[in-house]
Amino acid sequence: MLNFFRRHTPKPIFSLYHFSLALLGNFCYGFPSRKMKLVGITGTKGKTTTSYFVYQILKNSGWKTALTSTVYFILGNKKTINATKMGMPGRFFLPHFLHRALQKGTKYTVVETTSEGIAQHRQYFLDYTVAVFTNLSPEHIERHGGLENYRLAKEKLFQQCSKIHVLNLDDENIAYFLRHSAKQKWGATFNRQELPLEIQKKVNFILEGTLTKNNRVSCSEWKIADKSLLLKKYVLNVPFVGNFNVKNLLLAIAVARSFGLSPQKIKTAATKLILPAGRMEEIKHPKINYRLFLDFAHEPLSLKSALETGRSLLPVGQKMIGLIGSQGGGRDRWKRPAMGKIATQFCDYIVISAEDPYDENPREINQEILSGVLKNKKFQLEKNCWQFTDRKKALKKALSLAKKDDLIILCGKGGEQKMCLKNKSIPWDENKIVREIIESQKG
Repeated sequence: MLNFFRRHTPKPIFSLYHFSLALLGNFCYGFPSRKMKLVGITGTKGKTTTSYFVYQILKNSGWKTALTSTVYFILGNKKTINATKMGMPGRFFLPHFLHRALQKGTKYTVVETTSEGIAQHRQYFLDYTVAVFTNLSPEHIERHGGLENYRLAKEKLFQQCSKIHVLNLDDENIAYFLRHSAKQKWGATFNRQELPLEIQKKVNFILEGTLTKNNRVSCSEWKIADKSLLLKKYVLNVPFVGNFNVKNLLLAIAVARSFGLSPQKIKTAATKLILPAGRMEEIKHPKINYRLFLDFAHEPLSLKSALETGRSLLPVGQKMIGLIGSQGGGRDRWKRPAMGKIATQFCDYIVISAEDPYDENPREINQEILSGVLKNKKFQLEKNCWQFTDRKKALKKALSLAKKDDLIILCGKGGEQKMCLKNKSIPWDENKIVREIIESQKG
């Protein structure tokens, strides 16, 4: 019934409906965001990890902080898994959450701000202190009616927030996000020695980061008004892997620095950082002699980053096994063969299985991914690539392929807690399921 009304109700009516909900929710709870520092983080990938990094740095530095993200809701000492499958829940959730945060004395709240949430006006009437841009690549194109509309949805956050902007200067779309005015702009760049002058003119501070040996990140902080003045230089020890995670960290550091948090406190906080569940999360178990990772990668750019990181960790001569899939429900069908092609660039064995098929036939989704895999003549079905409509069988196959010192990356579900099938959802905790499979294996 709900889908019928969605299909047949004019878009302006739906837009007014969502706008009214945002207004009413914030009115009922006294516009709580006006009484705290609110950090909004948007982008195609990295939102959840960057949000969690910002939350941890502020909280580990002694600041009362709350978080809403795709993976967690954290309020006070209570951490709840987000089982809604929405990165930015609507229907009064955010104003109610912020109201409760104020009651607990929270001064800072980090809100993962998605394009879907923005399309439904959930960011309206939230008083953002900081807006963060992680990156932009094609995703949700059907939902937004094209890449430009998708980008414009992200830009609305920066039009709305005129206080502090924190921007990934390495993204090819950065010019669009630099054009919006703010009292203070921070730009983060990774392994970049020089930036174009037209970019430098539009930011106040630049944070340059480089990954050195032993997971150490060297940071240099510049004030653009006087490029000869090096404000700060410091080195952080970080307990995780992946260049893309370092990029997320730099954005989080820039947020903390924009609030005036000292480099020394950031250094201390960084040593305690952990990744969100299902974001390049390593599963360790006494029965396995290979490395095993879960990652949420579900679109081409994040898949490439995850597999590239996995390959960098692989000992010479060992094999990498990748499990990949794609959502159903007509979501971004273009990306399926593209993800299959990317997997062939990094994996020795590829296992394909659905993530959330919704009302689509899982085998048809798999076949579209497989078409991208088989364009690489090195791969043959049932020889070094396989497809399963049952994801548990796919997990068993991937685990059965690994030998000593090999590496497996299971992509697509990450830390999600359910799988969406036609007209229903079922509980799905991939970490738990994988451990059960390992426990049941002989030898």
